[in-house]
Amino acid sequence: MLNKYKIQFWIFRFFARIFHSIGLNSTRKLALFFGNFVYFFVPIRKKTVLKNLHIAFPDKSDKELKTIARRNYQNITITFFELMLIPYFSKDDISRIVKFEDFASVKKFYESNHGIIALTGHFGSWEYVVLSFTPHFDKVYNVLVKPQSNPYMTEWLEKTRHKFKIKVISTGVSVKEIYKALKNGDVVGIAGDQRGPAIERRFSFFNHPTSLYTGTAEIALRTESKVLLVVYARQKDFSYKAYTEVLDFENLPESYDDKINELTQRYISFIEKHVRMYPDQYFWMHKIWKY
Repeated sequence: MLNKYKIQFWIFRFFARIFHSIGLNSTRKLALFFGNFVYFFVPIRKKTVLKNLHIAFPDKSDKELKTIARRNYQNITITFFELMLIPYFSKDDISRIVKFEDFASVKKFYESNHGIIALTGHFGSWEYVVLSFTPHFDKVYNVLVKPQSNPYMTEWLEKTRHKFKIKVISTGVSVKEIYKALKNGDVVGIAGDQRGPAIERRFSFFNHPTSLYTGTAEIALRTESKVLLVVYARQKDFSYKAYTEVLDFENLPESYDDKINELTQRYISFIEKHVRMYPDQYFWMHKIWKY
């Protein structure tokens, strides 16, 4: 008997094959149209997007915020459609798509023997963050991911990442595997801007108290790993500009908890800086400020 997950996955694969047949550029142009269509006629989470934007940019007019919201739907759609095509990409394709602002510094950073955390957020195309390093640096790569509700999608994503020799570490049983990878000098990719629980500590994100998980900062301190902050911003030609910054561990407070708080704030301030530059490329569709 067919279940809904199989049907969803078959539809996904059907469109993936169509997008492959028409090519990457045509797929992106189609995504622009489809994103507009969803925004105007199937406004999934539209109220959440606009509410978040009003909180983040209180000085912008309703007209400006609605324009950002519409473009946000386009960008999220492009990200999703591109994901379908990743199995068809080569390492050369990835190298052409992602352009590093300061590749020499990133190269020097990756040539160390330390464990490395590539820390990003749900911005631009976060799926490329670890993927884009694989053509350039001889490292073992891991990504921390939350399994999809659809098990067929989870399996497909794992196979896609394995093609580029990226190991998946699932949330829930992750801490031990992350420690092991970092102690071995591997790279672990993490998107650390998920909303934390109501009882979690608060940090300033767009001048608003925001609950965030602090586990990445704790792991970095305990393993003495290096942390590369990185986001990929989509450009007008659909390529991605990689903005990177080494997380500064200097001038931290004395107490352990205060160190964790300061490192987490430095990370989320990096994310905010680039979201302000490209406000339509952040994933505004989840309730960041639920409480």
